[in-house]
Amino acid sequence: MGDWLATLEIPARGLDFGGRRLFPGGLSLAWRRGRHWGLVGPNGCGKSVLVSLLSCSRWHPDAEAELHFEGPGGADPVRSVATVSLERQAAVMARYDAYAQMRWNAAEEEATPTLREWLSRDAAEGREAWEVRAPDPAGDAAFARRRASLVRALGLGALGDRRLAALSNGEMRRALLCRALLERPVLLLLDAPAVGLDGPSRDILFSMVSRLAKARRGPSVLFSTVRPEELPPGITDLLLLGPDGRVLYQGPAAGAPVSPGRGAPVECTAPGGAASAPRRREATVWRASSVAGRRAGRAGANAGAAAEAPALVEMRSVTVRYGDAVVFRDLDWTVRRGEKWLVSGPNGCGKSTLLALVVGDHPQAYSEDVRFFGRRRGTGESVWDVKKRVGWVSPEMQTFADGSLTVLDTVLSGLDDAAVPLKRRTAARLAKARRALGRVGLSAEEGRRVSSLSGGARRLAMLARAIVKEPPLLVLDEPCQNLDAKNRGRFLRVVDELCAGPDATLLFVTHLRDSVPRCIDHALAAETPGRAAGGWGA
Repeated sequence: MGDWLATLEIPARGLDFGGRRLFPGGLSLAWRRGRHWGLVGPNGCGKSVLVSLLSCSRWHPDAEAELHFEGPGGADPVRSVATVSLERQAAVMARYDAYAQMRWNAAEEEATPTLREWLSRDAAEGREAWEVRAPDPAGDAAFARRRASLVRALGLGALGDRRLAALSNGEMRRALLCRALLERPVLLLLDAPAVGLDGPSRDILFSMVSRLAKARRGPSVLFSTVRPEELPPGITDLLLLGPDGRVLYQGPAAGAPVSPGRGAPVECTAPGGAASAPRRREATVWRASSVAGRRAGRAGANAGAAAEAPALVEMRSVTVRYGDAVVFRDLDWTVRRGEKWLVSGPNGCGKSTLLALVVGDHPQAYSEDVRFFGRRRGTGESVWDVKKRVGWVSPEMQTFADGSLTVLDTVLSGLDDAAVPLKRRTAARLAKARRALGRVGLSAEEGRRVSSLSGGARRLAMLARAIVKEPPLLVLDEPCQNLDAKNRGRFLRVVDELCAGPDATLLFVTHLRDSVPRCIDHALAAETPGRAAGGWGA
């Protein structure tokens, strides 16, 4: 056992989680030094459960997980396990009482630290503000060099003064990886780390994992994904799981039915150049186009009629800025009833900011010429008047959703545009909620807590919440993140069914071509010209 880092034993009867049994047939994992694991399986198979068991952040009476090493200087080994995951991202933001719309509120985002502060030595080493320590100039200099190297490699160089709440999802994912590596872990657990990353950012992630796999003194890595093609080079061993967590393959990557490093999913838009160096983004330029004849939407013969349809969203010479930083300027964009728009672009280009102007959560919607259903924002309507006409799904909504609610209550909350249901359960409200659940295939799950669902099922629950009030405008921001092929196909089929009518209107954001519904008939693509290098120095 001298070269073992961790072991995990699950008995043949598997593990019971809220009446659902995972890992039938059992599992025995011995993680040795110098080995790097890929963990692949569909939504709901228990990948995140295994990650939490290995990190000792979750305990189950029938599972035996052990760490067989000491931390640096004989420290607690648990402190030498770092995790990058959606749950970790939510926990970081929860520490600062963050909420889904904070990143668009320039006043309230001040409650979160800057990225530079969050990646400081005190933060990475868990020092409290009241602790008194002897000066350590040599240690400070070594930490600064290591941080500068990681910041450069992860393309974070121009973001040091940005607040955590202002980072895009892709930027935050890279920041989490940087912070994890600054903690100098023995085990690095990456649970769906590529979710939400554009092509250049995935290249950065894969390059970093490959580098770690070759390093003599680097951490041993576990990389979890629903997409086998997202496994990076350098993975030495694979654990493939079936839908219920049954082990389909466990052993060397060389003999596995899937191969690491086969390539990344295809982007909707071409990458905007190499992303290996720190970048300072110039103002985004948006290009609108029709995709008539490419998809089964309302294009082609109906294009002329669509031009006469009433405008649901209008932006006239809209500019969004934070201080001296301009996200985009002079945007003219009109969304008419019955149009289905694909919105695409690289991480940090302003896609979610654009949608925030639409759904009413962005404060600059009131200072710019933004019109919603024919009425200019800031002329007397409340944000609730806007929300009742929009069904919305976003990564932030899933991150900040109340996991203690049942699936049924989560959907009922959509009728009130609130975090929890505000009105009593009437027969009519229950019928609407159950009809929405039926449309996404979750009728059997209505009594389960949202926290017990897989990531894919949670996203479907959020879609049911969005459609329960049958809104005239559906806004879906990266809704297929972390969905396996089966759930992704089911999700897109539901979207196409929802948008089959001539008056249904859709705004759909995604990076990936295999995550685009067939109904799309218009496209708005972001370009980020004039990128210039920046940096933090030592």
